[in-house]
Amino acid sequence: MNIEDNQTMIMLKVDENKRIHGSTISFNSINYTISSKKWYKYLSLPGFENHQKEILHNISGIFKPGMNAILGPTASGKSTLLDILANRKDQQDLTGEILLDGQPYREDFNSRIGYVVQDDILSETLTVRENLMFSANLRLPRNISFKDKINIVSLVISQLELNKCADSKIGTQSNRQVSGGERKRTNIGMELVLSPTVLLLDEPTSGLDSSTANNIIECLSQLSQKGHTIIFSIHQPRYSIFKLFDNLLLIGAGYCIYHGSVNDILPFFSSIGLTCEEHDNPADFILDVCQGIRHISYPIDDIDNQTDQRKDKICQYLNSVFIKSSIYESIEQQIEDANKSSDGTLNKQVKHMSRPCLIEMWYVSQRVFRNSYRNSTLMIMQTIVPICLAILVGCLYMNTDNTIENGVKNRLGAIFFIVSNEVFINLSALELFIKERVLFAHENASGYYRVSTYFISKLMCDIILLRLFPSIVFAFISYLMIQFQRTINKYLIYQLAIFATSVCSASVCFFVSASVETIGVANLVAASFCVVMLVFTGYLVDVTNIVKFLAWIKWVSLFRYASNVITINEFTQLNLCLMNNTNICLIKGENILDNHKIDYSTIWDLWKNFVALAAITFFFFILTFIQLLRLSRRSH
Repeated sequence: MNIEDNQTMIMLKVDENKRIHGSTISFNSINYTISSKKWYKYLSLPGFENHQKEILHNISGIFKPGMNAILGPTASGKSTLLDILANRKDQQDLTGEILLDGQPYREDFNSRIGYVVQDDILSETLTVRENLMFSANLRLPRNISFKDKINIVSLVISQLELNKCADSKIGTQSNRQVSGGERKRTNIGMELVLSPTVLLLDEPTSGLDSSTANNIIECLSQLSQKGHTIIFSIHQPRYSIFKLFDNLLLIGAGYCIYHGSVNDILPFFSSIGLTCEEHDNPADFILDVCQGIRHISYPIDDIDNQTDQRKDKICQYLNSVFIKSSIYESIEQQIEDANKSSDGTLNKQVKHMSRPCLIEMWYVSQRVFRNSYRNSTLMIMQTIVPICLAILVGCLYMNTDNTIENGVKNRLGAIFFIVSNEVFINLSALELFIKERVLFAHENASGYYRVSTYFISKLMCDIILLRLFPSIVFAFISYLMIQFQRTINKYLIYQLAIFATSVCSASVCFFVSASVETIGVANLVAASFCVVMLVFTGYLVDVTNIVKFLAWIKWVSLFRYASNVITINEFTQLNLCLMNNTNICLIKGENILDNHKIDYSTIWDLWKNFVALAAITFFFFILTFIQLLRLSRRSH
């Protein structure tokens, strides 16, 4: 029986006493340094020196099945160590060795270890059950049937006591439909559906009241009793939580102050003259020790009473005491023994965990459509607004005739209005990636999907739901009301031009959305870009007489290409007559095109504008994809 079959049998087994075989994580001499240099990292000028800060100092330890707590004051390095164990830190800044069951991390890492980050990262429009099913569908092995996945999710819901809220939507921060504790348990469930041998949690009690926090830790304790290796960071637990710990790693200022059984920590501190009062909370006492609050005759100088430096010195001293202790020797021996006991099972899963791209696209697209349906305000407004604007432009230019004066002016004005509207109305695409930025980074790092499948799914759903139908409606209403030339070919070209302009402007917004973190900045950048491009349509300035250092902009102006298409389409084969005698047509539409220096003589002169719009669109699609790749690498 292979690894995946074992996993299925384990998860579908209803026997609550059934134990799994948890994994052991060992790490040796972990050092992690961050650099202050960013964009100027290659400069060696005064004021641009590279200042490095060491976050973790030579941390070694081992976490076995059970409750393993990482305790320490704020900014002590707890979350950094968890990120390193979860393989989510830049390897260039990291030294040391990390092993899973005696082997280096391999490709199937995400299938063996679950990571619950501090913030509750969930799809807010989905129910608890739907969020768990999304994780199960994308992350469980392919040979587990859909029915079995449903049973696995149901079992996890039961284990985490989520039955009452299983079919409730998560809701937003301002409109919550499940409680904070239920959100946290749902986050745990997103990882638990994998039946991970190791479960990492960053501050699982953060933001919760004491009763809810206690319930969360008790839930984790029950999981550990079934064989899971539970590793979590925690800041200031109360005693009822502290007594549930099996193993403790105490970090202060990036130094390991203690690592071992929770039962041995108070005797260890007593041996160096630090005794916990009978009625003191041991966790509070330990944190006071790390911060130098508890009095002891440390053999160090109080450096000018500078608190941070004093705390660092205290932690260095406590670390030096610990590494000389018998407890530390025991930990080193356990690490050495664990490294020798590898059974080589890690490699067996690698080839089974990859999923076809179409499967990933199906489930990601399904979620996007479901989100859009349940949060339908944008989709409705994206349809209503184009209808209203189409009626408005239709009413403004309804009396457009074929006269030389009014006919030309109204047609050019209508085209300028239409193109401007199609570009600016699609600024709604700016929230596409900003809204899900954190969710994407977490899910991609957790192995839910490839960047490419997420990008294509989001792109397809956005274009189909928010670009295609509104473009069709706007083009149909505006074309009929403005009384453009009534031929099917010209209508279809106009329709295609509206859709191409819509998608092209959206592609610019996609790139901006993937590049900035806030809607305000995104609006400023996108609007500024569009205003500059708007000037180069040819209506506001003669683009052939622009100063040379700005002349190149006309070649990248989507406004220019979009207006050229519609202008060529409408003015070719158009006769323009005198206002007082419509039987006398002295000017042809081609003469207007000549005046505006728009090429029209061949069919290519029309379609090259479509090609240019397509080129701009794909250019920004590629840039957007590159930005998403950068985001994914930053989260690993």
